[in-house]
Amino acid sequence: MKKVTAFFGLLLATSPAQATNLDFALGKALFDRPWTSAPASTQATDGLGPLFNARSCVACHPKAGRGKITVESNGEIGGVGYVLRLGSATGEGDPTYGRQLQTNAIHGQKAEGRVYLENGYYRIEDLAYGEMAEKTKYAGRLSQPLHGLGLLEEIPTEDILALADPDDKNGDGISGRAHMVNGQLGRFAWKATAPTLRIQAGNAFSNDIGMSSPIHRHHHGDCTKNQPDCLKGPHGDSVQFENLEIDTQMLDLVAYYLKRLPAPKSKATEPLPLFSQVGCADCHTPQLKTKSGQKVAAYSDLLLHDMGEGLADGIKENNATGREWRTQPLWGSANTKRFLHDGRAQTIEEAINWHGGEAAKAKANFTALSDTDKQRLINFINSL
Repeated sequence: MKKVTAFFGLLLATSPAQATNLDFALGKALFDRPWTSAPASTQATDGLGPLFNARSCVACHPKAGRGKITVESNGEIGGVGYVLRLGSATGEGDPTYGRQLQTNAIHGQKAEGRVYLENGYYRIEDLAYGEMAEKTKYAGRLSQPLHGLGLLEEIPTEDILALADPDDKNGDGISGRAHMVNGQLGRFAWKATAPTLRIQAGNAFSNDIGMSSPIHRHHHGDCTKNQPDCLKGPHGDSVQFENLEIDTQMLDLVAYYLKRLPAPKSKATEPLPLFSQVGCADCHTPQLKTKSGQKVAAYSDLLLHDMGEGLADGIKENNATGREWRTQPLWGSANTKRFLHDGRAQTIEEAINWHGGEAAKAKANFTALSDTDKQRLINFINSL
């Protein structure tokens, strides 16, 4: 019996349409499922940790939306879907703390540390396993909304590659480039490190929840060799479930659920000409199409762009440098409360003012607009 059927009970024969709806429901249930540490009363629900940031996918993506940030009276950062990414300019994680600071732990294990915000800067306290390496950088990451991602996966690779101009041959100052990951085009995550939603889900299970899957088969998540107690901690791997905690069927169902989430609804019926005149559309491509010809008004080219020193975090991920970020889709901005990779901007104008590098010219054009035109542009983006 598969792990998913062990959790949900016996599945009866269904029609294709019913099976489609059932797969979506099962994927959502797995997405919402709060995981527990092993050993649990049923192997279908355990495997959390040993170290983790969240107990479930929905904990980071409430209603499949973006995460939220809270700051306690003592300055400690909390919220859902907010983590501290670790790394270096050469692409390695911290030798002790890995690629993400795990702020929670199962019974018998020690959380890696706590994060505080003071005068706009992060402060890490209570590091449980000693100091970080001198070259380790750290930066906040706020989880992204998930609606419409299935459409982004269906855009032909060649259409996205056609938008790239890594050497800026046309001289417009925009040199977006594709992020190739193991021979596939990266489309998802802040630095386009995941080519598919299945891979992105596997990354999240490992980094955020500490669970093994066909994408990352190690059951200890982000633990390193300098954390021997974590490596020896309990896990939910089982021969019955491919020696994994999230087996192939479960991961496929979660990916199916993500693919079927509808795109955000926009109040705008067509792009505002001012959006292109300022230069926003040079990276935030208003519309692409799926293989079947369906229009995708995500306002992104899905390419990496150098966004300047102000947004640089010094962390290289795969082939994306510390200054490069995938163009964030603007659809769903109407429901967004915080912008940019770490949520530092609380308004569209704040986010624009942080732009630099390839976006410096567009920012200068925006700054030069009259107050009326600035508001027209902001209102348009806020309607997406």
